[in-house]
Amino acid sequence: MNNSEIKQKFKQRIIEILKLESRIPRLYKSMNDGDVSPFFIELFGEEITFKIKLGQSIQTTIGMSIYEQFCKTLGESVGYKVELQKKIYGSVNSETASYINTLLNNLDYIPNRQEEMMEIRKLSTPGEAIEFPDSTVDVYITTPQGREFLIDITTVKPNKKSFRALKHKLLYWQAIRLSQDINAVVEPYFAIPYNPESIEPEGTKYNMWSKYYDRKDILVGDELWMKVSNNNFSILDIIEVFKSVSVDMNLDLKDAFKGKN
Repeated sequence: MNNSEIKQKFKQRIIEILKLESRIPRLYKSMNDGDVSPFFIELFGEEITFKIKLGQSIQTTIGMSIYEQFCKTLGESVGYKVELQKKIYGSVNSETASYINTLLNNLDYIPNRQEEMMEIRKLSTPGEAIEFPDSTVDVYITTPQGREFLIDITTVKPNKKSFRALKHKLLYWQAIRLSQDINAVVEPYFAIPYNPESIEPEGTKYNMWSKYYDRKDILVGDELWMKVSNNNFSILDIIEVFKSVSVDMNLDLKDAFKGKN
């Protein structure tokens, strides 16, 4: 698929998720039936009040799971196998568990993704396929070359405790997979869909609680979308598609308010 074909497919997926054609008249009817604050209408006017109502409805729909759907659409468009909410099974031997726990409990811990992953590969041994807590991968991608991207999509501003838990999860995911296939090419990441620390959408400078993870552990905004699309679709492409959806949405809004002014 070329870029324009991916954009069209991506737009269609957004439309399917948001269901604007049915959502707008349904919400407009409920507003006319009284399901809205009369104080808001007096404060903002009917159209802005309705847009607030519509925005709240869309925000509810666009939870974290929508980003998983985006990853699936983009990944499959470039020939990747993409599985969502996939459980992984395996074992973590005592030496590996001790290494990970000692590493993360060290007050002087300096993250080094490459060294950590290499050490876990050395320590890992074949084991039983059992289920661990936090063994569900949000987005599990297998490339035609056999590389495996295990991605946990999280909020854009995790707290310190969350970062520590995410780092622990990545190391365990590595160990779990290697216990089932010591030759597996596993790349575990956590990711955020956009960068809250950059005014430029494509900006990837991100330092939040950086002492608890290696910067290479996290895919920030554009890095996530380029990763899952094999460098074929950027965050700017996504924004362009949303602008296109916005044009269609505004036409639907005009239809909803036709004859009201």
